[in-house]
Amino acid sequence: MRLVHRVYLLYTARPMRGTPRISALLIGSRRFSISRLLLALAFAIVTHPLHAKRDVFGEEPNEFAFDEKYTEKWKESKITLPPYPDDRELLPVPMNSTDTLKIYIDEKSISRASDRVARFALVVESPSGARSVFYDGYRCETRQYKTYAIGTSQHAWSPVTNPQWKTVPRSEINAFRDNIFHRYVCDEHRSARAPEDLRRLLKYQH
Repeated sequence: MRLVHRVYLLYTARPMRGTPRISALLIGSRRFSISRLLLALAFAIVTHPLHAKRDVFGEEPNEFAFDEKYTEKWKESKITLPPYPDDRELLPVPMNSTDTLKIYIDEKSISRASDRVARFALVVESPSGARSVFYDGYRCETRQYKTYAIGTSQHAWSPVTNPQWKTVPRSEINAFRDNIFHRYVCDEHRSARAPEDLRRLLKYQH
């Protein structure tokens, strides 16, 4: 009788030569990549505000936090009514050909105070010769005017009660305040001209 011994071979998975080393390298590489990524993100977060503040030329603009308390608040200067206009001191203001009114500014009443308001006596004459006289102020920065006083038939001023700033009106005909405001009182920088400049402009406009 022949005895046959069965032999069972147990095979175990053996790693190939060099596998532990490769695995270690892969793990190390991943850790290195993650570290580099985190470092890059941290650098981007830190440097982003610096880059964001640069203009298209790569320069850092001079920026500062706005604080309203440091801004100059406009304050109207106190006024004193000038002498009533004398016909000998009136400067004619050219108007459009379609206008029917004649406009004059009293040369001696022209002023500009520290509040940057141009003030002067204004004479408006109708085709019939009737006159209305005003003492006005003009703010070029806001396109506004204020009438402080109105002339009476006795050639005296009658102060306006609680005068208010109003927008300079525009109309298709006889818009004398709009004409004065844009052509004579205000310069190209939206500032009131100095009194001597306004006088010169009115005198030598022809």
